Amino acid sequence: MDWDERLGRLASGQEGLIARFHLPELGLTREHWRRARSNGRWDPVSPRVLRARGSPESEAQRVLAAILDASPGAILHGRSALAWFGLRGFNLRDVEVARPYALSGTAATLARVRRLRNLRPHDVVVTRGVPSESPLRAIWVEAARYAPPALADVGCERIGRLLDEAHRLRLVSWAALHEMVDEIHERGRSGTVLMRALADARPPGSSPTESRNEEQLEKILANHGVSPLRRQVVLGGHEPIGRADFRDVDLPVAVEVNSLTFHTTPTDRRADETRYQRLTDAGFTVAVVWEDDLWSRPKAVARTVANARTLAEAGRRLVVHSPSCPWPTT
Repeated sequence: MDWDERLGRLASGQEGLIARFHLPELGLTREHWRRARSNGRWDPVSPRVLRARGSPESEAQRVLAAILDASPGAILHGRSALAWFGLRGFNLRDVEVARPYALSGTAATLARVRRLRNLRPHDVVVTRGVPSESPLRAIWVEAARYAPPALADVGCERIGRLLDEAHRLRLVSWAALHEMVDEIHERGRSGTVLMRALADARPPGSSPTESRNEEQLEKILANHGVSPLRRQVVLGGHEPIGRADFRDVDLPVAVEVNSLTFHTTPTDRRADETRYQRLTDAGFTVAVVWEDDLWSRPKAVARTVANARTLAEAGRRLVVHSPSCPWPTT
């Protein structure tokens, strides 16, 4: 495969885009970048991002270009992240991204860039191919706008409404909200007082929406004589990998419930596979139950969980999927 084909293969999985920082991982040099800019097959989007000529222009492409331009390490941030998740009152006219301190100091041309401290691994998600801070962290960023005491009442109403909308869309859970409030201990962290008050009014398990999938999985396991699982457990020890939907009480088994909405693009798949690799590296066997199976193939769901337990008992740290997994096999 020649150098241009390598660029094209990478671009095909990310909205027709490539970034200059991709060169080393492809075994290419700045000379290849110069040739790509002049060979007629690529259009410059910025000094650091190229677009495959003829690739369809879209909002997703524009947003991802802004992130790649500010990368490596950049993610969609704040109000732009909330807009990407489809929350009302937010838009992507001006893209805002963020990157951790010390990762890159390169100036960006396609977005406003913020610098973040203490970005936890599970604060970053990939949705429809775009890396972003999680909906919950983006809501916290918005809550910081209402940190002054004079804005407390307005903030309680607006951020409370935002949390409830995100919850209805199944973007956040009350268990994760409480976990985040409990984990962030910095005194004076903007928005902490507001978010704690909102969390106190939303105890975990208090909403039918939050527990629907969990209850269905527990019902399936009970109906098929399969031992129950524990809900919403943070895995990973000293450096948490993130919250698993379920884990086994006795065996190193993590169970995740995946929807088609947020787990089907090539980039989403890569992000999920990276997470599953971290779990297997930490000693877990992973069962991935796809939501379609949860509601239409209960026997297959029970078999998937039982299979994961059998593998864990044998010391095999693998990932097993229920039948409706949409990912292509390779």
